[in-house]
Amino acid sequence: ISSAPPPEPFRSSSPRATMAADSAQPELSREESMQRKGPVALLQEFVQSSRQFAAPQNQAILQWAYDQRMTPSNALEFRASVAFLFDGVPHHVAGGWCSSKKVAQRDAAERGLVFFIGRWGEQLLAEDQGSDLAQRRQALQRRSSDVQALEDFCSSYSACGGVAPRWRSSEGPAGHVAQVELALLGVTHIFGGAQKPTAEAARGDAARRVLWYFQAPGYEHLFSPDVTAIVKGRRIPAPPANWACTQAEAEAHRNADRKTALMRVQNRLQQHLSKRLQAGQSVWEWSYELDETDTQWPPLCRATVSVPAMKESFLGPWARGQRAAQIEASYLVADFLDGDSEDTSAPTSEEAPGSAADSEEVFERITCWADAGDDE
Repeated sequence: ISSAPPPEPFRSSSPRATMAADSAQPELSREESMQRKGPVALLQEFVQSSRQFAAPQNQAILQWAYDQRMTPSNALEFRASVAFLFDGVPHHVAGGWCSSKKVAQRDAAERGLVFFIGRWGEQLLAEDQGSDLAQRRQALQRRSSDVQALEDFCSSYSACGGVAPRWRSSEGPAGHVAQVELALLGVTHIFGGAQKPTAEAARGDAARRVLWYFQAPGYEHLFSPDVTAIVKGRRIPAPPANWACTQAEAEAHRNADRKTALMRVQNRLQQHLSKRLQAGQSVWEWSYELDETDTQWPPLCRATVSVPAMKESFLGPWARGQRAAQIEASYLVADFLDGDSEDTSAPTSEEAPGSAADSEEVFERITCWADAGDDE
């Protein structure tokens, strides 16, 4: 992902759908189009132009989310990501880091337009002039597995630039999930498959989905978009946290999140209890317990936060330092407000503090249908 400006003017075509633009009308330059409508409005028109799947009536066309990070000068930066259904398939597009949410929103929309209309449009024009379909079909006929078929497809498909797919997988209680990273027209894409009983089956499932997405020969009718499952929830399922972040960006995001965690949870509590709080009443009360056997600094500590207006008390895990203990306990309050409450009462017997390892998840860049940012 890069903050470099979009490189090419827009064209009126895309990989799997065509913009609903009348070719008889005079073409506008990218700058003129932006001045008249703006990139957000143009992206919405592009998404609605799909002739294969109509946009759901009870769902926002563009669904926005924002990440934030703290700069070395302690200023906040924002990055917007937009989710939309394109030809019935959920896509998530991330922009670059910007000084405000409004600027970040425009940046993400413009990047999406440049990629889907500009770069893919040029790719389709090049394929029309000298298609490599026969070469791809011949390569896929030599496949020994779906994973091998994807590797052969990438080696023969000019949009991949000859770069082989890169695999990663994870194992959970329900099985294995595979993700595959592809470089398409210089842009990193990460596709995910469904949960399968083995890692090999998970990679095969992800490979088949990618080949179907690109309508590779022999895979054109293997899947069909299940739009009804998405429409029921009114929102497109969110990608995993920090899906578009590098390791350095994930660390910066985590630092920003921790610096503002207490303030955000306190604001949520005040809104939730606005009709129950009396004038001058504190929304929560804190107490702390130190591990007297710990000789390091700052010492191990765990915090208990009481919310009198809710008659609830939350005991956080052991953390190194009072500030970290406060943050960990505030996460329990946030989970309770989200409806994911657990037993947070004090234990009946003394527990060992355990390690002071950070309880936050390790962030990765994972699964998206189309991450329309540029590699740095």
